[in-house]
Amino acid sequence: MRLIRNIRRPSAAMLVACAALFSAVGGTSYAALKITGADIVNGTLTGVEFKKKSVQGNRLKKNTVDGSRVKESTLGTVPSAAHATSADTALDAGKLGGLDSGAYMKTTNRLFEADHGSIADFGDGAILGTLDAIPAGQYLVSAKFGYDNDGAQEGEDCTLHVPGADDTLHIYPAQEDTVVLQEAVSSASDFSATVTCTGDGNDDMIGNLSIIAVRVD
Repeated sequence: MRLIRNIRRPSAAMLVACAALFSAVGGTSYAALKITGADIVNGTLTGVEFKKKSVQGNRLKKNTVDGSRVKESTLGTVPSAAHATSADTALDAGKLGGLDSGAYMKTTNRLFEADHGSIADFGDGAILGTLDAIPAGQYLVSAKFGYDNDGAQEGEDCTLHVPGADDTLHIYPAQEDTVVLQEAVSSASDFSATVTCTGDGNDDMIGNLSIIAVRVD
């Protein structure tokens, strides 16, 4: 004899419980899914979606943030730039090599001159005149004077003595002659220029002896 069991229909409470179970299982599966960048549409995430200070610098791709993204007023002073700001290493525009610019603006005297008056009856090798204290440098030194030969000796020698080579002129003044001596001088120290002449004791230097040194360097 076959037994027939009556199958009861599920109650409303059972249906609600089952629905809750399926929903819970489905939710767990969804939560287990991984969300990657490919799942996010470009431009849909904004700054407000991130917790403050939640993204560290080592999480950013290198060279992806440029200066245009940085607010300059929030940056501090670069350590080495602080020295430039206080002019520790800056060049003072008013100085060169630690000296005031005025120290390089100096006037150089380029002309030196000495005049000597007439000398009567000078002897042999007499010093007719000297220009002293000529500063070191390169010069053109010249001397000019009148020579009156009253003695018996016809030929006379006059010499401009300067550092390096002297300039000597042999003259035959029958009566009066103009003597011009000239020499280029290059001296590393101060020097003098001296004029001497031979004579027999009756010769005269007439007029003025002018010795001039003109600086050419």
